[in-house]
Amino acid sequence: MRKASVIYRSAVVLSIGFAASFSSFAGVGEGQVLYDGFCQICHGGTGEGQTMGKSLTDNNASRLSDAELIDVITAGRSGTGMVAWGSSFSEQEILDVASYVRVLQGGTGLAEVDENAGVSDDPAALAGEQLFSGSAGCISCHSYRDQGGNVGPNLDGLSARLDNNQLIQALVNPSQSIVSGYEVKVVEQNDGTVIRGRFRNDSELAVQIQSNDGRRWVTYFKDRVNSVTDSTESVMPDVYATLGALEQEQLLAFLKSL
Repeated sequence: MRKASVIYRSAVVLSIGFAASFSSFAGVGEGQVLYDGFCQICHGGTGEGQTMGKSLTDNNASRLSDAELIDVITAGRSGTGMVAWGSSFSEQEILDVASYVRVLQGGTGLAEVDENAGVSDDPAALAGEQLFSGSAGCISCHSYRDQGGNVGPNLDGLSARLDNNQLIQALVNPSQSIVSGYEVKVVEQNDGTVIRGRFRNDSELAVQIQSNDGRRWVTYFKDRVNSVTDSTESVMPDVYATLGALEQEQLLAFLKSL
């Protein structure tokens, strides 16, 4: 344990050293330098995975598209130890790290990069993405670019579907217009307990309600509960109203970038 602790402290010191001289490594081809300084402590020197980070060379990681890999590095992964690097690395540095991960996977680098799938140049949008995936918790219900939850609608192409006023209205009053397929049912059980949630299946015999974390579909047999009714209220929490003015602007900027 002592040896492991020394190794861990040494790696942290190494990372701090890299951070202190960050600008000196700028330029194409720095992917390995950045990976060794910041990533290998969790993912291992060859991407094999460690206690604190998953393997980057297994089938799941290798199957990620270039855009998906870039997004994971940029925005992190909610609910895991994978932090977001979008506010720390430049767009080119993120591309370089992603290219080096592809080398670890046996390739020669990124095959191609969708210019619209990389890191936004807008600082407000970048901050909004961090908020969306972090403290606001939006990503637990909504997904974009193949990451996130499915209790709420996927947000890819959102800016093409909603104008600015419609987007603000959806955030301020989500119950005004519930997207088809995301309607809510209310189940009152015999003991008086009330369950509200997105329903996935409904028949004469039973209704299936998706759990709030999105991971399970819970079946309620209609002859074993007091009632099953439709609800006109969205399950989306009133998070937007709890944000400060600056955070609201940042979240809007990110959503309009999708």
